[in-house]
Amino acid sequence: MHLFHPFKKYTPLLNEKRFTYLCLSESFSTLGNMAQGIALAAYIFTLSQSIFIFGLYLIIRFAPQFLLFSIAGNIVDKYSRRFTLTIINLLLALLTCVMAFNAHSTTIILIITLLIGIIELPYHPALSSSIPALVKKDQLGLANGLIGILTSIARVIGSAIAAFGLLNDTVIGLLIFNAVTFFIAGMITWTKLPTANEDSDRAQMKGTEESDDLEQSGLSTSITYIQKHSVLKNLIFGSFLVWGCLSITDVLLVPLLNSTIQGGEKYYGIYRFIAALGMLIGNYLAVPWRERYLSLKRTKYGFVVPLVILSFSSIGIAFSPLILGPILYLFLWIAMFLPSNLLNVELQSTPNNIRGKVISIADALDGILFILLTGLLPYLSHFISVKKLLIAASIPFVVISLILTYRFIKSVYINKKNKGLELT
Repeated sequence: MHLFHPFKKYTPLLNEKRFTYLCLSESFSTLGNMAQGIALAAYIFTLSQSIFIFGLYLIIRFAPQFLLFSIAGNIVDKYSRRFTLTIINLLLALLTCVMAFNAHSTTIILIITLLIGIIELPYHPALSSSIPALVKKDQLGLANGLIGILTSIARVIGSAIAAFGLLNDTVIGLLIFNAVTFFIAGMITWTKLPTANEDSDRAQMKGTEESDDLEQSGLSTSITYIQKHSVLKNLIFGSFLVWGCLSITDVLLVPLLNSTIQGGEKYYGIYRFIAALGMLIGNYLAVPWRERYLSLKRTKYGFVVPLVILSFSSIGIAFSPLILGPILYLFLWIAMFLPSNLLNVELQSTPNNIRGKVISIADALDGILFILLTGLLPYLSHFISVKKLLIAASIPFVVISLILTYRFIKSVYINKKNKGLELT
């Protein structure tokens, strides 16, 4: 009984049937996607034995997110998010099947990966923008926490399946499994989600209050909105740094394992299983993490401590990838998801008619450093060892994180001092 007591706060959300179905849909989609993503990353490296091709795969996978973000935002805000999520899931199921039957060709895998990256662009903005349509605004923090926990459980299962598949060379089976999960997710979103892009609170107050949507809904309006909201702007910047730091380990881990032990890339699945556990723990802690920073009234600094953990963990993994590496990799992924709830609630609190664009802009900014480092680091690995490269690339993030930590501590100290003066 005591074990499940912390989860009682999520009970009211589970009574919201449409939100529960959204969680179910996303869990199915995440389960297969996690298994496929892990398997393909290691499989591409095994086929090519080239860090350049591996880096190219990662760039192709994430580059559309940065290059075509404005299109994704327009789709999410203009068309029914129910239709958008359903169509994306069904197209991903189809393309994954095609990939499964051509798994022997690196070229075809790269082409289909690019198509998948383009097609799934509106997926995250549409999913995140749909949550306010299913729960009340004051429940957004808990809603994001619950969907994060459930999808993290799906990631744990998916990574375990991927690790098994890699160790037993059954990548094609993983691809077919993923196609099935996409299809199931598409059917759930089609039958259970609302067609109209309308927030839950607004639907209940219709006829009593005016809409809080902005009169204009273009890309420039969305950018101006971000610039004017300090907390949102700082959290987007923090996410930009966190994703950039993560990219260093993400792109160099497979070649680091390979250089440490022969055939080391096959252990990548185990590392991703550890990452999935870290995501689960991080998402579970994301709700109290947000509440803590809200109570301190320092929400915009919620990413600082996670950035410190990420940057130092990356250096530690370089020195000891097989002994300390798994533990540090767990800490790294816990830290990665700690501030996620802070940013998600701020993004979902934006006006409904620009929400998709704002989320797409945030996703694109997350991808800038990720894509840059993913493209640059494999090239630099020809001139410097992977271990030294991982250490060198982490140092700027260590410096930035320490500077931001100083500012955060100074801000808290000044706030306490001002409160003391008020009491006096």
